Formats: sequence, C-alpha cells, structure tokens
Amino acid sequence: MFGTFFYNETTKRAVSIFGTLFNNLTVKKIKEDGTVITEQKVPISYGPKQKFLQRLAEEPNLNDNNRTAISLPRIAFELSGYEYDPARQQNKLIRHQKMTLESADTSNRAYQYQPAPYNLSFTLSILAKNMSDALQIVEQIIPYFQPEYTVTMKMIDSMTDYRDVPIVLNSVELADTYEGDFTERRVIEYNLSFTMQLNYFGPVYTGKVIKNVIERDYINTTSGLFTTSQIDDSGLIKEVKHYEPAFAEVTSTAVSDSTTIPFSTAINNSISVGDEVFGTNLTTNPTISSIAEDKLSIVVSNAVTISSNTSLKFVGSVDPGDTFVVAETVTFYDDGAPSTFTEDKVTDAS
Repeated sequence: MFGTFFYNETTKRAVSIFGTLFNNLTVKKIKEDGTVITEQKVPISYGPKQKFLQRLAEEPNLNDNNRTAISLPRIAFELSGYEYDPARQQNKLIRHQKMTLESADTSNRAYQYQPAPYNLSFTLSILAKNMSDALQIVEQIIPYFQPEYTVTMKMIDSMTDYRDVPIVLNSVELADTYEGDFTERRVIEYNLSFTMQLNYFGPVYTGKVIKNVIERDYINTTSGLFTTSQIDDSGLIKEVKHYEPAFAEVTSTAVSDSTTIPFSTAINNSISVGDEVFGTNLTTNPTISSIAEDKLSIVVSNAVTISSNTSLKFVGSVDPGDTFVVAETVTFYDDGAPSTFTEDKVTDAS
C-alpha cells in the first residue's frame, strides 16, 4: 500500500546493542585472604528464560555421555513488546539531512523525515544455582542505571545520523525456587525489566542541492532605506527575496557579438530553455532560446561579447521538488505614483 520498500534493521540493531551491554560479566569464587579460586564468564543468549528452566526440570543431568547438563549461572534476554511514545513525537515534516553529498551524484543529498518514537521493552533474566553468583551479576549491572544508561547508536548505514538512545531500568525482581526434595536442582532467578527509547526512521530520499543562489533586492539609492511613505508613494512591486536554483558553467572560447555560446563540457541537465543567464555583462540578462542536443552550446536571446573561461550562471524558476529552496515574495501594490527604485542583484556561492 505504501509503495516504497525499505529495511533499516532498527530492531535488529536494538537487540544486538542491548545484548552487548551484558556480554562481558564474570563471577568469581574468592577465599577470605582475597585469592581468586575460579573465575567464570557468564554466557548470555537470546530467548525466554522458560526454555532454560524447562530443560533444567526435565533433564537435570543429561548423563548420556553425549550431552552435558545446562550450566549456571547464565543470562537470557528477550524483546517483549513495543509501545508508541507520544511524548517524544515532533513535527512529522522535519527533515534530517545527510551531512555529505552523494558520491554517485554530487548534486544530490539524502534526507529522511522525522522518525516515529517507540519504547521497546526488554526482559533480562539472570539464572544462578547459588545466591553469591546471582548477587555478583546483579551488582555489576544496576550501578550503571540511574535509572537509565545511554548508548550512541548509528540509525541508518547510508546516513550520517547518530542518536543517543536511553535504556531505562524499570524494576528488579527476585525468585528463589527452593521448594522440593534434596534431589531437585535449585535455581535463583533475577528478572530485570528495561525500556529502550528508540526511533524508527522511514525510507531515505534524495533531493537536489542548491550550490548557488541569486538574491534580488530593490534598494533606495538616496537614503539606503525605505520609509513607509516611500513605499506607499512609489507604486513599487517589490520582490524582497527570491532564492532560485543557480548552475555555473564555464565557456570554452571567447564570444564576440554572437548569440551562440560554446562550452568545453556538456552543461547541467537542469539548465533549460527560458533560464536567465548571469555574467554576460549586459544591462538586461539574456535568456536561453535553445540548447544544442549534445549540450555543448546554447543560443541566447541577445548577442553577447565575453572572453574564454567566463563563468556564467543559469537561473530558472523555483522547483517545488528541490529540497533546499527557500522562496519569499512580498508585494507592495501600485497606487499610480511614478516613483521607482533600482534593482540590485547579488550572487551568493555557497
């Protein structure tokens, strides 16, 4: 229904990061004089604790010479639920732009819209056969959560966006299964409940990058500023700011009083008939009348005289599909008065 396939592996990354937090815990047996008798790294795996408890109950020994009994202590964790978080939702039309241009096409830049905030619920289960081991593991975890621990996560491989993701410790519960006869195996359980505040991004889009802009301002050559009465009396229709896409191209040879302008390489595909040409030294900028099929030359509306290697800028109308265009037009309506003001064109190369 939505029509665009994408897979950012967000949940997969979240599960991997959560499990990595607890994959280097150890338990030790220490004498009274501080000598370490044994040191054991606690294994961790993804899955519900019930599977491990069921195996302990049904096959406590596994003494068939082929398999060994399940070892304790160990840690199990699982993703147990999703919940939308409206408190972290921002304007859905905010765009997150990639800091670098696309390597395949430097006129494009990737961007994404505001992500959807979701809270992921994780359960971490600590299983041990004696209380000393269980307490050692728990005490190596809870001091880091006050009540949250923040990790930095790269959200999308193709983007340059890194986010701080808080992981909140909600509760710690203890269960000690000591009931039964002396032949049954004792299991001490600690269940820790966590919430990861994650963001789910949509597909990655690409938009054109504006490398040059033309700013048109009308100025008062007498005082430098417009007064209210001057605006009222001038009859000026004023375009305060109009930022338009601009593309720069360099001529190959000199042109003397001709309407044909050649280029050493093909001009940008975004340049089209009707675009205004800046840099020709004419009082009124000419427009493009036609473009050669190989895009190595153009014909303009008025004859020009320019030297070789002249940088010309081509400006068209604002394309609504352009990502980084900002256009603002303010009009003061004509009341019939003859006063006028000069137009000043400023080029800004970014």
